Amino acid sequence: MSDEIFNKYDPLQATLYVYDVWKAYDGVQALNGVSLYVRKGEILGLIGPNGSGKTTTIKIILGLIKKDRGLVNVLGYDIDKNPFEYKQFIGYVPETAALPEYLTAYEFLYYVGRIRGVQDSVLKDRIEDLLKMFHLEDKKRELLISLSKGMKQKLAFSSSLICEPKLLLLDEPFIGVDPEGQYEIKSVLKRLSEEGCSILLSTHLLDLAERFCDRVAIISKGKNVATGDLEHLKQRASLGKDTTLEQIFLTLTKEGESGLADNRRADYKRFFKLFRR
Repeated sequence: MSDEIFNKYDPLQATLYVYDVWKAYDGVQALNGVSLYVRKGEILGLIGPNGSGKTTTIKIILGLIKKDRGLVNVLGYDIDKNPFEYKQFIGYVPETAALPEYLTAYEFLYYVGRIRGVQDSVLKDRIEDLLKMFHLEDKKRELLISLSKGMKQKLAFSSSLICEPKLLLLDEPFIGVDPEGQYEIKSVLKRLSEEGCSILLSTHLLDLAERFCDRVAIISKGKNVATGDLEHLKQRASLGKDTTLEQIFLTLTKEGESGLADNRRADYKRFFKLFRR
């Protein structure tokens, strides 16, 4: 699968380059050689069933957990050799952001900006711009505990952009956001990608991934199933031109699980053959 992913592109020119990454928790394999890349200004959708390894992949890129083996490169930085330098270029929005509810919206963004090393001379203007961008200007003096879940998620987006990242990692970012808020966020993300920001978007919203992402990476049971644009995925799944991403997803993940089951059956046969000896 890695050859299929990289055969038309030089991965060293990617903003994000993940190659043959493995990770196990207490002997249970979470990632089985995942590979992907994100070009400059590209939106790559990362989709897969629950437990497929999407969040694990993102946390490894962030350096929140250690991979067992494989290579991760961000903007030319090997994250093992340069575990701190590359993080200045990354913005991150988790599935459920735990925000300090005793701060106001403005205080929270100011705190994040200072932590991320934004100069005070530009920080205040940047905060005002972000609050305006997400239509939160009238909430800037309110405590976070009083804000709705959707507003908190838009504030989490704002905090991820305060350092003007070159790579944005989004893990199920639209949960709890109403349709109007989703539209605002998608408009911001499209503009960022046009300005050269690379985006890795993990989502269960297949219609969103189909319409919004330049390419999609499908993973199942910690392995790559397929990666490419919609036309490539249709060919990979041997489905017709009117096929939706949902149909492709169901077809390819079922094939992937069947392949894993076949491998397990083969392992059992080899075990029992040895046992009978």
